[in-house]
Amino acid sequence: VDSKPLGPAAVGIDVNFLHAPVLVGLAEHATRLHLDAHNFTDPYRLYNLDVFEYEVDVPMALYGNVPLVTAVHHFPDGERAASGLLIVNPSEGFTKVDGPGSECCADKANSSATWWIFETGILDILSFMGPSPTDVLQQYHSVTGWPRLPLLSALGKHQSRWNYIDVEDVLTVNKDFDKHGIPYDFIWLDLEHTEGKRYFTWDHKHFSDAGQMLDEFERTRRKVVTIIDPHLKGDSNYTPFVRMRDRDLLTRAKDGELYEGFCWPGPSYYPDFCNPAAREEWAKLFDPEVYPHSRPELYTWNDMNEPSVFNGPEISMPRDNLHRCREDSYKVEHRDMHNVYGFYHHEASVEGQLKRAPDVRPFVLTRSFFAGSHRHGPVWTGDNMARWDHFARSIPMLLSLSLCGLSLAGADVPGFMGDPERELFVRWHQVGIWYPFYRGHGHLTSKRREPWLFGEEVTEQVRQAILARYQLLPMWYTLAFEWSSQGLPMLRPLWYDNLDVVDLEGHVDDHFFVGEALLVRATTAKSVKNGVQVYLTSGMWFDYWDERAAAIVGGKLITVAYSQSHVPVFVRSGHIIAKKMRPRRSSSAMLADPFTVVVFGQSAKGRVYVDDGQSHDYHQGAFIYDELTFDGSTLRGQPAPLPRNQ
Repeated sequence: VDSKPLGPAAVGIDVNFLHAPVLVGLAEHATRLHLDAHNFTDPYRLYNLDVFEYEVDVPMALYGNVPLVTAVHHFPDGERAASGLLIVNPSEGFTKVDGPGSECCADKANSSATWWIFETGILDILSFMGPSPTDVLQQYHSVTGWPRLPLLSALGKHQSRWNYIDVEDVLTVNKDFDKHGIPYDFIWLDLEHTEGKRYFTWDHKHFSDAGQMLDEFERTRRKVVTIIDPHLKGDSNYTPFVRMRDRDLLTRAKDGELYEGFCWPGPSYYPDFCNPAAREEWAKLFDPEVYPHSRPELYTWNDMNEPSVFNGPEISMPRDNLHRCREDSYKVEHRDMHNVYGFYHHEASVEGQLKRAPDVRPFVLTRSFFAGSHRHGPVWTGDNMARWDHFARSIPMLLSLSLCGLSLAGADVPGFMGDPERELFVRWHQVGIWYPFYRGHGHLTSKRREPWLFGEEVTEQVRQAILARYQLLPMWYTLAFEWSSQGLPMLRPLWYDNLDVVDLEGHVDDHFFVGEALLVRATTAKSVKNGVQVYLTSGMWFDYWDERAAAIVGGKLITVAYSQSHVPVFVRSGHIIAKKMRPRRSSSAMLADPFTVVVFGQSAKGRVYVDDGQSHDYHQGAFIYDELTFDGSTLRGQPAPLPRNQ
């Protein structure tokens, strides 16, 4: 029972967006992109929770949230603009959204209304005046911080499963990717690699040769990720728990005693990540003296950090638990900081990697997040299901995250829970290669998902999709740099650069731009046989998959033949894309390969960013950021204008 020692409290505000038929944001919800598209009677809930097999098309809370709304305004004089609103409050929140035509907005032509309420705290409100979506995001990043430039290898293929059994199993999978000619960069180890689900350890039987395994991955120029959740097993022989307990850095219950919850290891204790001293101590756990075999090529996955407590209310921590935070005693209630618990866990893990290897960029994936989590690393959409409706909703979910500053995001391919049918397996990979963060992952009870287990035809289809991803790594890395330095989203809805074209708004849940040049039509319906409708925005377009095809006039819907080998992708005329065409086993093996420059149109421009892919030396100017131009006869390169925050 929630004791509410300070009594009930709440703060709220109503905000109207005049002449704004479109509102987006409030990530993360498994819904359509436009917030009024479902006409929900219930508000969107903002409360980070461990939700297994979540529903789609409901405003229920999920693993993370960013309380940011971006409005697209259509003013009566024909002017189009964007604006943003951020309310920084980490307690539980609800946001009701009503769009044009609703009862609240009937007398306000083409306007939208929002109602916000939070359980506790203050209303820390920031308004971003745009006037473009890019301006809104840059203004947002100027407040919350600029994204962290990821490792080049983080943009490659990630292979995960709960769980690879032992070292032999992991090394066999590694060899089989080479055997089948499929590149990848990271393999992920879930709970069972640890000793009794004690994080920062290795199972003494199945992973006794962890050092040898890591050596082999270093030799094959690939990397390993291990899971490190926030809860710690209460064991007096377990160093991370003992260090946190003895330094008084664990969360306390309402009576002031150590809080004990139940999670994967059984009775568990939760570091008070709100306390800077707890974050500093957590970072020290990545030292090889504490974490055996910890090395620069071993990266981290922060899961269950909402936080998840199996025997807690809503599978989370009691709201009247106590944190010290920056106070001199335990007097901050959990309700006051719930939505930043995972944010601080994520931050502490990043700092741990930086302490361990200061010259190497960290890579830490988190499930729980808040405004500003983009400063630390990537996120993903959690425990989705191997179903067509979850596949379809991955597109607006990732677009929403991108418009909330979290571009480096992905959804588990081909769905975490369940066994995908063959068509869904292939199609999800064919779309997944266009996610900024591309990871295959599966539940403990699901069948193995390595592509070669589905037969040669499926292996070839997935191989060609992944090879296409690796050919475009120069483009993806350039987009990552422009996101980290300019706040430009890596994925964008169709209207992002076309606010004056109303028709685009009917195609936002299954179309998206990758950067400014590529338009992807995510074919997320089952058994498509009679062609796929694609909306091409204004201008001239080329079929990405057919370099000999004639240009197509945009500004309309077209029908393209369904292909078993790929989903429709088009390139806007006037753009240059840099690629690397030699097939290799990983991105690290491609570093010295030559670039292939592909020009779309009689005259074109493009940009390319190059550095060593892993260090911080780019901060000292060790990079190339060039603009390429083609005038019909000559290709030229010159330094591109440096972004404003460099």
